[in-house]
Amino acid sequence: MKRFLLFSALVFLTSCAMTETPAPKTERQLLLDSVTMDVGPAPEFRGAGMHLAEGSFALEGHASYRKDLDASPAKGVKRQNHQKKMAGVPYNKEYRLIYDLGNSPVEGAASVMYKGKGVLAKFTAGLDGLPFLGVALGVNTEHFEVGGFVFDHFWDRTFRFKGTMYEQMTYYAQGGSQPVSCLWNEDNCRVDTVTLKSDDYDAEYYLMTHNLGAGLFASYFIENVVLEYSGSFYYPKVTEDPEDEDVKFTRDFPLVTTQRFSVGYNATQNVTARFGATHVAGNFDGTYWALFADVIVRLVF
Repeated sequence: MKRFLLFSALVFLTSCAMTETPAPKTERQLLLDSVTMDVGPAPEFRGAGMHLAEGSFALEGHASYRKDLDASPAKGVKRQNHQKKMAGVPYNKEYRLIYDLGNSPVEGAASVMYKGKGVLAKFTAGLDGLPFLGVALGVNTEHFEVGGFVFDHFWDRTFRFKGTMYEQMTYYAQGGSQPVSCLWNEDNCRVDTVTLKSDDYDAEYYLMTHNLGAGLFASYFIENVVLEYSGSFYYPKVTEDPEDEDVKFTRDFPLVTTQRFSVGYNATQNVTARFGATHVAGNFDGTYWALFADVIVRLVF
């Protein structure tokens, strides 16, 4: 008798489950046409800009003003959309990752440096839109200096996403036409109708980015005149996701290179005025030029 009652209860519960219609399922997928992101020059790292005596310790600060000359428009590089197959939605569609080249008009930094036996070590922290840090090591002689540096530049970068948002609604068959397995697996449910709609998508997000890079510098001293060059590269590294979880994009960003050419005049051991140009290019189409002028103040001990 007990077995019969248990069997009857099981049949009753199963029949109830089979007559319950699952709620409609919504799936969204964004297919990007373009992702445009702000890109600027790397911060400047340099040597002492003058000959320092062995055992010297120096504190340095500088402020720069920069003027954009030209930023040729970029068509962007091709990247693959992150997507799953959805009926009626294009598959394997590519989008363009576009660098919007430019920079902030002012930049400032403070440095601490020490010269040992021919070797110069310099630590720099500054602000170029957002903070940056770097360490330089080089050789400082009476007529020239040369060395290298590594850096990290924090950047709250603007990203603009354009594309098409697809929304698919799946409606399931009513009542007892559903199999029991529909209870635990939606893929086994019988579908009644599927609708698909699409809308244009255009949104901006500010995402924290690290510009991690390295470079070289060289200076030549002709009495009080200083000729300087620095070249560096970095890869943007995005450390957060857009608020909209449907926005998925590649983190494979093209290399960015920065070159600076300048002429300076050491009015005294403590004050230097400079004028120069900045060029940004890299593994992408489009280039950028800017002029800059700055004043350097230092204390040598």
